[in-house]
This record gives sequence, C-alpha cells and structure tokens, in this order.
Amino acid sequence: MLEWDEDFKGLISFLKDQRNPPFLLCDENTYKVCGEYISKELEKLKISYDLLILPPDSHSDEKNIGKAFLNTRENSLIVSVGSGSITDTARFIAYKQRLRFVSVPTAPSMDGYASPVSALTINGLKTTVLAKPPEKIFANLDIIKTSPNILKRAGFGDLMGKFTALADWKLSNILTGETINLKVVEEMYKACEDTLRNIEKENFEKLLLEGLIKSGELMTIIGNSRPASGSEHHVAHYWEFLGYNLFHGIKVGLSTLYIIRLYKTLLKINLDDLKYRNNIIKSFEEWKDEIKRNFSKIHDEIIKENIERIKKFNNLDFRREIIEKIKINRGKIYSIVEKLVEREEKILEGYKKINFSTNLEDWKIKKEDLRRALIYSIYIRDRFSILTLYQILGILEEEVEKII
Repeated sequence: MLEWDEDFKGLISFLKDQRNPPFLLCDENTYKVCGEYISKELEKLKISYDLLILPPDSHSDEKNIGKAFLNTRENSLIVSVGSGSITDTARFIAYKQRLRFVSVPTAPSMDGYASPVSALTINGLKTTVLAKPPEKIFANLDIIKTSPNILKRAGFGDLMGKFTALADWKLSNILTGETINLKVVEEMYKACEDTLRNIEKENFEKLLLEGLIKSGELMTIIGNSRPASGSEHHVAHYWEFLGYNLFHGIKVGLSTLYIIRLYKTLLKINLDDLKYRNNIIKSFEEWKDEIKRNFSKIHDEIIKENIERIKKFNNLDFRREIIEKIKINRGKIYSIVEKLVEREEKILEGYKKINFSTNLEDWKIKKEDLRRALIYSIYIRDRFSILTLYQILGILEEEVEKII
C-alpha cells in the first residue's frame, strides 16, 4: 500500500493511467507543502482535475464533509493531500460515495492513513465511523522529514498509545471472550518497538510513518480499530469534546501515561479476593445525573447509547462472572501489566528525546478535566478496557484519584 515517492513521480504516473478525474482535497497549508506542486504537474500533462482547498486546521466535521461531498463527481478519484482531518474526510466520502481514493501524507502525525474507519466530529463529539482505506499511499520522505516537530510528536504519541490499546484488547479477550488476533498484536508491538529504538536516528521519521500506516493496515485486517485504539483514545476523545484544540496524537500520548498508571494499580489489588465487589450497584438515576453534568449538550444521546451497559454492569451474574475470570486468569492479567510497566520508562525516554512535554499544564489541560476524562470517557464507546473493569468493580473514581 505504501510507496515512498520521490518528487511524486509515482503518484503522477498513477493518476495519468487512470480514467477517473483526480479530486485533490487539501487545506491551505498542505496545498503549499505539495498540493500546488501536484496540481502543476497534472496541468503539465493536461490532466483535468478538481481541487478543494479547505481553511488551515479544518476539522472533519459536518461543514467540511458537506463541502467535499458537493465538490466530488460521480467518478472522482479522491487524492487526499494532508494528514488527520483531510484524510478522515476523504476516507469517509470515498466510502459513502463509493469512490476511489489515494492518500498523500504530509506528516507522520496520526494513524489513520490506511485505516478502514474515520474519526469525525459530529455534534461536537469525536465519532468513529466506517470508511474506505486508500488504494495506495504515496509518501515523499523529504516532506515527512521536514514536517513540523509538533506533528511528529503527535504521531509518536499516537503510536505509543498502541501499547495501552493492545493491553485493553488482551484484557477484554481474557475477561469477556472478545476475539483477538495475536499475530496482529505482535505486528503492532513490533512497529512500536522499532520506532522507539530509532528515535534520534536517520530513519526515525520513516519508521514512525510506517508504524502509523501499519496500524491502519492491521485495523483493516481485523475490521475495527482494536489494534490501534483503546481507553487512551477514549480519554483523548473526551478532551476533544471538552474543547481542547490540541493535535489528536498529543492528547493520546498524554492519556497513555495515565492509562499505564491505572494498569499499574492492578498490581496492588488482591485479585484473589474481589467477592466484596459482587454487590456494588450503581444507581441508575444518579448515573443519569452524572451524564447530564458531564456531557452537557449530548447527554440524552449518551444515556440512550449506554442504558443497556449500565444494566449489564449492575447485573450480579455478569459481575460474578467477571470477578471469577479475574481470579482464574490473574497470572495473565499481571503479565499484561508487567509488559506495560517495562515499556513505560522507554516511552518516557522517547518523549524526552523529542521534547514531548508530559506536564498537562504545558498543554493547558486542567487536572479536573483529566479526572473527568478518565471517569466518563468509557461512555463514548462500548469497548471493554481497564476503565470498564474498574467501573464494574466500583473502584474507578478512587483509583483515578490516586494516579492524577
């Protein structure tokens, strides 16, 4: 899928051979980086194309999705020139309109280039929807290497989030029986480890982008985002809901550290003696009040989507089953935690080397909003994670207070 493409000769040759008219989707920044160059090369060859340039830092929201829809033809070949939001928009409209699609990354900033899903902002909340992966990805190494450092930090943070995402997947497999593909897990680990080992080396940016693209390819194999997204992404999405306008990977990179801390607290809990947690029941009315306070404009939607989950959390048979599985599989659970603990120091060293601050104050994230995100982000998506486990055991709030 990925083709390293010097001077975009491969891209231009590819487009020249297609019958579908190219539709270049850029923003003002990515147009200057390489969209303009690609346009001129197409003009030299007298290849007719369409072009939409969105404002800088545009989000993949209703407004920009609508613009893209209105500018495509029934046979367009979408060429996304950019990173996060541009690619999310392109993937989504390609899926909805059954159009062909290729990607031109301009920075190693996020994991969505090869993804089968798009992260859209709908009604102010980040929502993951089905989308279409690109046929090909044409990446210019010089552009990737010279992209802004903040975008490299974002990509690195996004990639490090795979460690906790994979831990959540393993935990869910043990406690709920969710299907897991261990080959995919190992491939994702390898991509993360290769990047970690090569920080400050000549091939760092190349490995970073390849690792991010690999995560998208693995999501396509699985059919969902499990290999790449877990509780750390849910926390990031909650911060986005609160209005923190930071790059997605920055938020993921920060939240990953706190999810690791929560996993580490498992080592201090006696997993052989959780029977006293069997009868922890959450009041439905109190829960609804909490959701209303913490999801403002969209609380009705969140309540509707999670009613059955709360009933399940309060089901004594379900709780006993989870607690019994914890007891039986405590060795496997401890192994998951130990693997994360081993990587925590390396991740922190990596952040330090690329000047990725781990101080929330440097990113203007309030401590209270960290607390809220860790407690309430589980309701953004029905996906089992360490946060879900602590909620079921009735200890989420107290364990969050210990680690923030």
